[in-house]
Amino acid sequence: MTGPELITIAGAATVLAVTPGPETILTVRLSALRRKAGLIYSLGSATGMTIWMIAALTGISALLRTFPSALLILKIIGGLYLCLLGVLAARQALRIRSELRGEPPRGQVSEIVAATDDLIDGEKTDTAAEVAAGSAAGPVGAGAGADPGGAGADPGGAGAGAKRSWGQLRSVISYRRGLISSLSNPKAGLFFLAVMPTLVPASAAGIDYVVLVSVVVGLMLAYQIVLALIAGMAAKALQRRSTDFYIEAVSATVLVIMGIAVIALPV
Repeated sequence: MTGPELITIAGAATVLAVTPGPETILTVRLSALRRKAGLIYSLGSATGMTIWMIAALTGISALLRTFPSALLILKIIGGLYLCLLGVLAARQALRIRSELRGEPPRGQVSEIVAATDDLIDGEKTDTAAEVAAGSAAGPVGAGAGADPGGAGADPGGAGAGAKRSWGQLRSVISYRRGLISSLSNPKAGLFFLAVMPTLVPASAAGIDYVVLVSVVVGLMLAYQIVLALIAGMAAKALQRRSTDFYIEAVSATVLVIMGIAVIALPV
């Protein structure tokens, strides 16, 4: 694999990494609640990306050797899908702008956003329950000497409730969420199945595939880790609805340009 080919692949991986999607949203929101949860979620997401790449590099390569014209079909499908994602991102930006202006949103909210909101609402409920439990435990603890058999001595009371709340963000759960969201993300799947094969050299060796997987997964994992660290330090700023609007607007522009480039540029 030559230097220019590696740079092209790294550039495509960077565009995929910084394009807002379910992983981006969940990384920011989980990190805003607890930084460790966001970091471990990123590892789960990277594992899912690795599985997507291995499936693409093994299955699509054999298909292209048997049917060379399939490459053109993959290019068209991949480019059109990226343009479709750009249109959907633009629609979401318009919805957010309507919300900021106080106008009622038109149509249904996208499945990705709805699923994310459900997850975050659940996490916020857990966090609120823990805070309330901690507040209630304070005065009870102060009066524990006067009432040793009261609520403060109840092993299944506020303390156990708070422990269960934080249990929702345990390492295993955060990792599993990252893995599932990555494997169920059609943007990532179709990118690897339709776009990535067009960037792989025709005479790639085994070491080239190892380098390819390492570069792509490494770049996306690095971006998510940085995003998690920033979100943990600036949660309030990153959760503003106006920020979501600019993210979606930029995403729409990048996706449409990339989709047109995939279709128009020769292999």
